[in-house]
Amino acid sequence: MRPSFLVFGVLYLAILNSCIKKHEHHLDVDFDTSFPGARLDSVIYNEEDNIYTAYINPAFEPVNESPWFAFGISSETKKEIRLELEYGKYKHRYIPKLSSDKKNWKTINASNIEIDTISGNALIRLEVSQDQLYVSAQELESSEATYQWLDTLINQKAFLSKEVAGRTVKNNEGYVLTSNNDLKKAVVLIARQHPPEIPGGTIGFKAFYETLLNDSQVAQRFREKYNIITFPLLNPDGADAGNWRHNANGADLNRDWQEFRQPETQMVKSYLNDKTSEGTEIEFAIDFHTSYSGPYLLVLDSINEQKTQKIIPNWIKDIETGSSFKVEARRRSQELPYCYNYFFNEYQSEAVTYEEGDEIDREIIKQRAITYANSLMKTLIK
Repeated sequence: MRPSFLVFGVLYLAILNSCIKKHEHHLDVDFDTSFPGARLDSVIYNEEDNIYTAYINPAFEPVNESPWFAFGISSETKKEIRLELEYGKYKHRYIPKLSSDKKNWKTINASNIEIDTISGNALIRLEVSQDQLYVSAQELESSEATYQWLDTLINQKAFLSKEVAGRTVKNNEGYVLTSNNDLKKAVVLIARQHPPEIPGGTIGFKAFYETLLNDSQVAQRFREKYNIITFPLLNPDGADAGNWRHNANGADLNRDWQEFRQPETQMVKSYLNDKTSEGTEIEFAIDFHTSYSGPYLLVLDSINEQKTQKIIPNWIKDIETGSSFKVEARRRSQELPYCYNYFFNEYQSEAVTYEEGDEIDREIIKQRAITYANSLMKTLIK
C-alpha cells in the first residue's frame, strides 16, 4: 500500500508509516507521500475552523532551522483549502513551491501564504482537485533524477567517465565522474551534502558543471589542463528520505571532514587519497550549498590565504570586473570540520563553499553559476 492517507471529520489524525487503509467512501482530501523526497508526519483537520494542519518533524536531531516538507495533495471535489504547516519547535523557512508533475515548479503566490513570526508556522491556501498537486519546500530532485541527468551528460560528452566510488549508509552507490584521468592537475566539485539545498546544491551546481563541460574555447582549454573530479550527489539517502540535513545515520556530512565517521565522507577521502598517491594534484575544490542568507562564498581565513597562489581573490576579481555580480566572501577558520577546509588542510588546495540563497530567482542562480564557472576557468588557465 502506498504511504498516503485521507483526512476527514473533526480532528481525525492520520500518521504516516502506520497501517492506515484508504477510505473508499466519502473521500475528502488525500495527502500522498509515496515518492522520494517526501516529508510529512501527520495531518489533523479541524472542522470548526476549516483548517488542515500538517505536522512536519525532522528525521534526526539536533538540526538547524531547515524544515523540509514535500507531499502530494488531491481531493474528490475541486475547492480551496487552508493548510497550516506546523514545525513544532522550529520555524518556517522555505516558501512553498507547487507543481503538477514534480518537474515544473512555481512559487506559491504571496497572497496565498501567511507566516506567523511568533509561532513560526505558515498558513497556505491551495486550490485542490482530483489532479494531484505537489507542495514542496524546494523543487524536488530525487537521486534517480540526478542520475538520469548524469547519464544524459555522459551520452553527450564522450570524455566523461562514471564510476562507483563507494557505498552510502543504505548501501546505495556513490558515484564520481571524471573528465580526463590522464591529467595530473584536478579540480574537485562536491554537491548536495544537505538534502534541502536545491538552489545551490542542484540548480547552481548543474549550471556550473555544465559550463565546465561545454564546447567553448575556454572550457576546452580548461579540460586540457584539469581533470574535473565530481561527486554530484553525496547524500542520496538523505535526499530520497526527505531529511532536513542529515544522512541515514543522522549525521551532518559537512561536519564530518575531520573524523570521517560516515561512509559518504570516507568514500571521498579514500578516492582522493588514491588519486593523489598516483600523482594527482588537487588545485581547487568547490562544495555547493544553500543558505537563507546566500549568496556568498566561504573562503580561507586571511592568514591561510597568504600561503596560497591567490586563486580565490583573483577569481573573485575576475567575476566582479567581468560581470554585474558582486561576491560576498565570508572568512572562516580552517579548524572547522567543513568540507572546503579538508581540501586546504589535507591537500593544500584552495577551496570554497559555494552558497546560494533559498529564494533567489532560479535564472539568476543559473547565470551566476555560469559566470562564476567561466571566471574560474579563466583564472586557473592563466
